[in-house]
Formats: sequence, structure tokens, C-alpha cells
Amino acid sequence: MICRQLTRCGTAFACLGFSASTAFSAGFAIQEQSISGLGNAYAGAAAVAEDASTVYFNPAGMSLIDKPQLHTGVHLIFPEAEFTNLGTTTMGVPTQGNDATSKEDAIVPNLYYVAPLNDDLVWGIGVSAPFGLTTDYDDDWVGRYVARRTELKTVLVNPSLAYRVSDNFSIGGGLSYVKSDAVLSNAIDMGLVFLGQYQAGGIPANAQTMALAGDIQANLGSSKYDGGINLEGDGDGWGFNFGGIYEINDDWRLGVHYRSEVDLELSGHADFTVGALEGVLGAAFQDQGGSVDITLPETLAISVFGQVNEKLSVMADVTKTGWSSFQDLTIKFENPSPPDSVIPELWEDVNKYSVGASYKFNDKYTGRFGLAYDESPVPSDEYRSPRIPDEDRTWLAFGLSVAASESMDLHFAYVNIMVDDPVIDNPTHSTGQYLYGKLDASVSLLSMGLTKRF
Repeated sequence: MICRQLTRCGTAFACLGFSASTAFSAGFAIQEQSISGLGNAYAGAAAVAEDASTVYFNPAGMSLIDKPQLHTGVHLIFPEAEFTNLGTTTMGVPTQGNDATSKEDAIVPNLYYVAPLNDDLVWGIGVSAPFGLTTDYDDDWVGRYVARRTELKTVLVNPSLAYRVSDNFSIGGGLSYVKSDAVLSNAIDMGLVFLGQYQAGGIPANAQTMALAGDIQANLGSSKYDGGINLEGDGDGWGFNFGGIYEINDDWRLGVHYRSEVDLELSGHADFTVGALEGVLGAAFQDQGGSVDITLPETLAISVFGQVNEKLSVMADVTKTGWSSFQDLTIKFENPSPPDSVIPELWEDVNKYSVGASYKFNDKYTGRFGLAYDESPVPSDEYRSPRIPDEDRTWLAFGLSVAASESMDLHFAYVNIMVDDPVIDNPTHSTGQYLYGKLDASVSLLSMGLTKRF
């Protein structure tokens, strides 16, 4: 039983390394990678190539930029996940604890620079945060054995080149270096650990242990015998991206962009607290190192952009994300016990569909609109976690670009992300615990930034 409990804790560490997003884009990706594109819900992102943020969405688009250019900004993200308990249990007994709300605001910055080397060759670099998540629930909430705090931060450095093959066709590609840092905590029901060892004969039966087992049994579902775990880890990895843009004519173009998987090995340290059962179980819960190999998913985007007239442009996009790379989690601990564990997750490949339009009111103001539908990769309620309270979502985006001068544009965007109410019906993430409830989740984004031409 001790091994199984430790293994579940390790599994949570693997989830931490992988978790991200969910509040911002389906899965744990952060799609908020440019300010101008956000106002269109990133419709047509692989074909628009409006500014230097094309480094991220399709480096081939850099060939459409004829002067050195900087695009930078910040996204203020306001997620909220409110959990309502519908019957959470510990070994069949109702788990004591409160409902909880996670409201962890986030700031996501982006910076891109593009400069032509000659008439056909352009270079650029991007620094952004492609994955990330923070959820934080009260220590005594009903789902404490599955999650308390989860935090993931990533940084992507993406140097790129683009080459104009012909008058109407360009290609581009780049390297992706991803650095990640993560923190996770959750409670551990040490009473269940004791009962498992006692029933298996690992703890000798005597008057004292019999009385303790009886008291634990009588207090199932309470926090009397709670311990906990806090984990921190970091890792890095390399990948690549490439794409192409075909200009059908002066007004219409198609874009295709692929971003590869990135393999990360997160190495970290697990700090345990045992609580009331320290004298009995403390030796089994020694602080130790742990590691997990994870794969950030690949993406493939197909986009179209059209300039209908001098004022109106339209765009559309389908982006496929290969979340099927997240089939299970394998956790390794530094010590021989617990053994390595493989936990099924069974995530699925998903699509994001988006359409958008921009309207140039005059030489100074351009308005933007976008609508998107973003599928969730979680296969069923059984595998959903409050760390990643993910479900299908709809984006409603608005933006405004202001020509502040001949060389600088200011960008503003607001997005309301409406998340289908996720249900957690999860007996799989912590031994003996069955988390059952409903989440009321929503996300709002407010972004601002600028494009500077040199």
C-alpha cells in the first residue's frame, strides 16, 4: 500500500510536468502567442503573417516582412474553476472537506523580432510561453488527495529562417528550445497507507496498532491522518518547426505549419509530510528525487487568408494537436521503493477550428473579430483531473489595432472563453479516493502590445 500511495504521488508529479494550459487552450497549451492575432482568435494564423509573431505561427511568413520589425506584448489571463462536490468518497465513506475555487491569474509575455538578410532570406527569433498552468485549491478541500497546487511555467526560444523560393511561394523553419519549471502539492491519506500495511501484515497486530487501526477506520474521509507531498522539478528539450506559404494572388494566400513534439525529462525533489503517523510511517516517506519523461505534443495548422477589399480581410484555420502522445505517465523515483509506475491517461488528438475578420475603419484604426471552437483531449470524465479541469470550449474574440505612428502600431484584444462545464468522475488518480463533482470553469483574457518597424 505504501508503494501504491507513493506511486500515485509520483504520478501527480508527472501530471505537473505535463499540465498546462488547460485554462487557456484545450489540453495545457497556451495559444496566446501574439497580440494582433488574438483579436481574430488566431484564425488564419499560419497564413496572415501580419507581423513578427509569424515566427511562432509559421516562419515562412517572415518572407512577407520587408523591414526589421519587433512585436511584443503581454496577455493577462483570468481563469476560474469552481468545484461543487457531488459525492466524493474515501474507501466508500464520504470525504470531509469543502468545495473550492481556483482563481490564479497569469501574465504571459511574448517577444518576436524579424529582419531581412537579403531579398530572399529573412531571419527571426521568438521568446514565448507555449505551455503553462496554475491551479490552487484550499488545503482542506474535498479533492485535496488529488490536487492542491499545480504550477507549470515554460519558456520557448525559437530562432528561425525563411526563404522565398519563388514570387508566390515561401518556406521557413526554426529550432525550438523549451525550458520548464514546475511545482505541485497534494494531500496523502496516511491512514489508508497504515490500514493497507496493517491488513497485509506489514505492521504487527497488537493492542496499540489494533486501537490505531480502529480509530483510522472510524475517521475515514476526515483530515485527521492526512500527510502531504510537495514537488518541484525542471527540465528542458529541443524540437523544430517549419511551414510554407503559397500566395494564390495578391489578395489570397494559404499557409501550412508544423511544430514538432518536444521530449522533456523533468527531474525534481519530493518533500513529504507524514503528520500524526510520523512515528509509524515516517521511514517509508523519505524525501527523495524523482523524474518523468514527457512529450509536449506536435501541432499541424492549415490556414487561409483573404483580402476581400481595401477595408475587409477574412481568415480561417484548422489546427490539429497530437495529444495522443499523452497516453500514460511513467514515474521513476530515486530510491528502489516505490517501483516505477505506468498510469493510463489516454488523451486523444483534437482540433481547433477558427474563423475571423479584420476591418480597417480608416488609416488609424483596424477592428478585429474571431470565433473558435477548441476540442478537449480528455477522453472521459474518469480521467479528468482538477489539475487540468479541461473540457471543450468556445472562444469569442475582439481586437483593435491603432496606428500610433508610421512605424508603430498598438494592439489590444479581449477574449471570453466559454468552457463546457467539466465533470470529474475520477477513481484513478489517488488510491482509495473517488473524486466526483462538477466544475464551473471560465476564462477571460485581456492583451496589449505593439509592433515596431525599423
